[in-house]
Amino acid sequence: MEDINEFLIDRKTEERFNRLFRGALKKNRYTAQKRSKDYYIVSDGTDSLGFDISAEKYSYAKSRDPEWADRLLERIAREFYILSRLVSFTNGQEFIRYTIMRGEEIGRDMIAEDFMGGLKKVICYTGDDVKARPIGEDYIKKWDVPKEVLFSVADRNMCRLLRKTAFSESVMSDGSQEIRCLDFKAEGSDFTVALMMCADFRSYISARLSPKFLVAVPSKDTIIVMSEVTNDVLERLGTAIVGEFRFASRPLTTDIFLYSSAGVEVAGHFSEVNN
Repeated sequence: MEDINEFLIDRKTEERFNRLFRGALKKNRYTAQKRSKDYYIVSDGTDSLGFDISAEKYSYAKSRDPEWADRLLERIAREFYILSRLVSFTNGQEFIRYTIMRGEEIGRDMIAEDFMGGLKKVICYTGDDVKARPIGEDYIKKWDVPKEVLFSVADRNMCRLLRKTAFSESVMSDGSQEIRCLDFKAEGSDFTVALMMCADFRSYISARLSPKFLVAVPSKDTIIVMSEVTNDVLERLGTAIVGEFRFASRPLTTDIFLYSSAGVEVAGHFSEVNN
């Protein structure tokens, strides 16, 4: 979105939107503490949150409708409302999720748990099931709730999200077998790929696809789910996964995972760089 803005949004349009946005902030008693391009740190007087405003700015540039600034303020108000709900575990637990991250992305204060192949589950909260905001370890103390309980609640909420997530099915042929595939709409979401880690994922997918199936997640914007394939197809798939991983803006892993009644295992491990 940032690249599109740079090419299509002229300086005057950007200045108009920023004036509208800052005026709306002031009217609603918020303060812009810091700005870096389209990323603002906003304070409500008690807490501070970061916001990427590029989507609303781009929509304003297309329509010239000043209501986009008000819609942005509605999103900001919603985020601060949810943060206020996190004052207690009882009030905040409906917003708790986990997202998926590479091990090297984990910050010191994050609440994380191992998955497979260097991937981690990271506790967060959300107001829209798209954007994840990590929850720090201080919440474990504040809520007096064990880490295991947070992951249990997050998993329950992720299983609910799985049942609401749209996907489409297609069939491909390599000449020797038909390969059934499920395509999940993951672009821009911090949660769609993370659904592969929830407790209901294997049973949910196997009921629609096959008892055994493969999952590849080269980036946080891509999840590939397909019926079990032969080794030569797996090798070709690995090449494609490595290519997508290398050029992804949010890369995850070049591993391919096999789901079966025995659990989850790495079916293929491919170099993250081309030989």
